Parts: sequence; structure tokens; C-alpha cells
Amino acid sequence: MFPAQTTDKYTPSGIYKLTCPICNKVYVGQTRRNVTVMFNEHKHAFRTNSHMSKFAQHLILHNHPFGTIHNTMQILRHHRKGPHLNTLERFHI
Repeated sequence: MFPAQTTDKYTPSGIYKLTCPICNKVYVGQTRRNVTVMFNEHKHAFRTNSHMSKFAQHLILHNHPFGTIHNTMQILRHHRKGPHLNTLERFHI
């Protein structure tokens, strides 16, 4: 696991939650890469009307805005790459 104090909570991999800024609908996901990269991929899917992100599809369908990383994303658990990510994701869903 990562140390409790990191300089940037969005840098390591792990389990994250995206919350719609209007209706508070939640999407829980995992990434083995930098969490900021994953956030930007959801944002890109929103901007391009791509079906690659269920979270972006929700926002587009309901005409909800895409918020900033600070008011949209919450890191549920920092965790290094590995098979435990699937288990942790299922736990948080």
C-alpha cells in the first residue's frame, strides 16, 4: 500500500469514485495507472460524446456538467497495481 501522506492524492493508482455534481449519482472504478490520467479519460469521453465512460454517458444523457477533479473525484483507496484491485473495486461498489 501507499503511505498515508502523499503529496498528490491523485497521483497513485487505486479505487476512485466519481460523483455527478447535479444528482449525486456515483460511479466507482479502478485504475492501475495515475488516477489523474483516468479522470482526464472520463472528461475526454464527455467532451467527445464517447461511449467509453459510463459516467460521461450519464452526464451527457441528463445534460449535467462535468465538474473539476476536486469536486467530482474521491479516492477511495490507494493501491499498487495487482490482482487486489478487482476485489477492492467490488467491495466499494
